[in-house]
Amino acid sequence: MLQTLKIENLAIIEDLSVTFHPNMTALTGQTGAGKSLLIDSLKLLFGARADADLIRYGSDSATVVGVFSDIRKPLADYLKTLDIDSNQLVIKREMSRSNKNQISVNQKPITLSELKRIAFFLGDIHEQHDISKLLDPKLQLSLIDQMDPDGILPLFNQYLLSKEQYLSQLKKYEHAQKEQSNKKEQLERLKEEQDELSKFGLNPTEVSELNEKIEKLSHEEKIVTRVSRAYEILDELYQKGDLYEASDLLSEIKVYDALYATGSDSLKNVYYELEGLRSDLKKSLDIFEYRSEFELDTLQERAHEITLIEKKYKRSIPELIEYLKEISEQILMTEDYEGYLKSLKAELDQKYKLVLDAGMKLHQARLKLSKKLESEIIDELQNLDLEKVRFEIHFEPKTTPVTLYEDGLDIVNFYIGLNQGEPLKPLYKTASGGELSRFMLALKIVFAKFQSLGLVVFDEIDMGISGKTASKVANRIHALSSQTQVLTITHLAQVAAKADHHYHILKKIKDNRTVTQIDILTEEKRIEIIAEMLSGERMDSYAIQHAKALLEK
Repeated sequence: MLQTLKIENLAIIEDLSVTFHPNMTALTGQTGAGKSLLIDSLKLLFGARADADLIRYGSDSATVVGVFSDIRKPLADYLKTLDIDSNQLVIKREMSRSNKNQISVNQKPITLSELKRIAFFLGDIHEQHDISKLLDPKLQLSLIDQMDPDGILPLFNQYLLSKEQYLSQLKKYEHAQKEQSNKKEQLERLKEEQDELSKFGLNPTEVSELNEKIEKLSHEEKIVTRVSRAYEILDELYQKGDLYEASDLLSEIKVYDALYATGSDSLKNVYYELEGLRSDLKKSLDIFEYRSEFELDTLQERAHEITLIEKKYKRSIPELIEYLKEISEQILMTEDYEGYLKSLKAELDQKYKLVLDAGMKLHQARLKLSKKLESEIIDELQNLDLEKVRFEIHFEPKTTPVTLYEDGLDIVNFYIGLNQGEPLKPLYKTASGGELSRFMLALKIVFAKFQSLGLVVFDEIDMGISGKTASKVANRIHALSSQTQVLTITHLAQVAAKADHHYHILKKIKDNRTVTQIDILTEEKRIEIIAEMLSGERMDSYAIQHAKALLEK
């Protein structure tokens, strides 16, 4: 329940503090007096975006403070998650021309999204243009969801998740389809590269081996001369066997001194190493002994080919070996691209089935809620002087393939019949302004009950209504106020007279500036204001008597 509303420097409101009471409060006044500013102030407390243009001329900032009490359980539970005490709620919005805006609840800073969540549980504000929004099928669908938000939310989230996964797979599949023609061209290129690299005979050690051979052959005379002479010297040593004999001599006396044993082993090792080196030197000359006249040219040509292929592919030989493996794998995958597409399509179909299942669960839940909403709305409309009303929520038939909308599989339309014997027609084709107002009022009453709201604000929800219907509308608004606090801006005398409390809003001049003033009316003043509402500017005795009669009911 709203206890106090304090406004400073908001448009023509300089400094205004209003104390509100339980049950039904009427707010009346001439056009332009500031009634809409009260709505704007409450909207700020309910999470509306702050607009610096609302700041009073000559002021750098504006402040709106609302004090709320009797916090109901859904809101109290949410406040616990924010670590905010729920005994009393003080919401403060501060706006500045420098855009340094602040939001606090019980002096604790909060975000705009958190304030909107608080407002969802706190109450509901009806604005005049909301009636036109009522004709939007998207809003009509959301009204069904609001019948059980806790039950709908997990189904809706599952639908969104499944839809996102499906659309992601669809994008992947469509991209693969577009790539199919490119893959054919790519396959031809890969096969050419595979054929070239396979025939080239890639060997990771070939380059070093080639360079070694070329280097040797390029210095053949020098190498052969020196290796041959070294071989002759070693061969002479080997043939004499002096080292081996010396080793045997020392071995025979090794028991007398460790030096002899070590010396014997060392000489024998040297003997065998020289023998091995002698043999290796002999073999190293083979390359020169058996080479053809053109071998160096052949080796150099091969080295040149390797340089060219490395340059062509911008890879070294070891890298080309790995690249050949990669393109071989790509060729296998590309040659089986039809199979690849089939696997993507199978996964796409599976994800489509999942999103359809999620969408149908959401649809079935909405069907049940729509029947409940139909019944509740009909009951309320009958209480609002539409005794013969018929109301149905129609779900548009599903297309093939089923369209995945942003909010589910459903498009709904509210159909209504106001006259006996006439067929049901869409709401926008049937209802007049006054009938739309009553329909909106019926919705607000239903949702205030189901959402356990502590405050409902109506901004001229009774537009287009008159006569005995106005009295029935006043009665229903008053009946609603027994469950929740109601603030209603009205131009209907019947509604104002039915209120438990009556405030009048007017403009006055203060220090050559227009300011808004709000007064709670005494019984006598209330008769006067209601009489003016009945008769216009020229009040007469009949209007006064009528006003008294309305207040006595």
